[in-house]
Amino acid sequence: MAVTTNLGPRFGWVFLFLSVCVSANDEAPDSTPTLGAPATTASAQDTAPERPEPSPSFLRQIGRDFGDVFTTKDNLFILAGGGGASLAASTLDDEIANGSFNSEINGGTGLDNAFEAGEILGGALVQVGGAVATWGVGKLASSPEAETLGRELVRAQIVTQSLTFGLKVAASRERPDGSNQRSFPSGHASGTFATATVLQRRYGWKVGVPAYAVAGYVGASRLNEGAHFLSDVVFGATIGILVGRSLSLEIGDSQIEIGPMATPGGFGVQARLVR
Repeated sequence: MAVTTNLGPRFGWVFLFLSVCVSANDEAPDSTPTLGAPATTASAQDTAPERPEPSPSFLRQIGRDFGDVFTTKDNLFILAGGGGASLAASTLDDEIANGSFNSEINGGTGLDNAFEAGEILGGALVQVGGAVATWGVGKLASSPEAETLGRELVRAQIVTQSLTFGLKVAASRERPDGSNQRSFPSGHASGTFATATVLQRRYGWKVGVPAYAVAGYVGASRLNEGAHFLSDVVFGATIGILVGRSLSLEIGDSQIEIGPMATPGGFGVQARLVR
């Protein structure tokens, strides 16, 4: 059975969806008032130290996370780059979907068993459930590190899966196996790459390298199972990385906001400490 696809016309719906998100967030600047201390003539010795502002509520953080994805030019550069890479990958969609790497249309291959675990690792039970479990265990065990990590992973999954589902509806692309119209982009890829990005930012590349390796494995498994085209996986990974890079990391009484930046010679990463 040959699988054919035409990604081009659907990109119009995809970028229409994204442009609506960008427009909505551009019109909603952060208007949170800043409480300052009243003027005083007391000496420096009598001046009480300023207390750090409490962390925003979980729902407010989610709102900020959605806004931060589309409110900087740097993030839009990554989005454009991912979209271009996905469009370029679409030229190989049919070849891979109809090739020997697709175990489903070849009656099972030696690779089938090797990639079988990808569906479970990238599914909601592991990605979303694991994030919630980490948060819950951190609370029960009174472990601030585990609780903060879990909270960040849950935020990443909420934003990532919401954007992914919206794009799936907008694109309405048929899967290679013809099971439904929810092929583009890959939710397994977006979820695992969001998790990998959060882990890499918090713990560095010693954790980031194996985390991204797992995410790449999950993405490859979707091709092997005939559940997605290559362009679906590439753009799903883009969404996960974009969301993971947009979240603010909580460290003690401060937050470190990390995100991509455009430079005259290419791209870089910028970090900003917010107390």
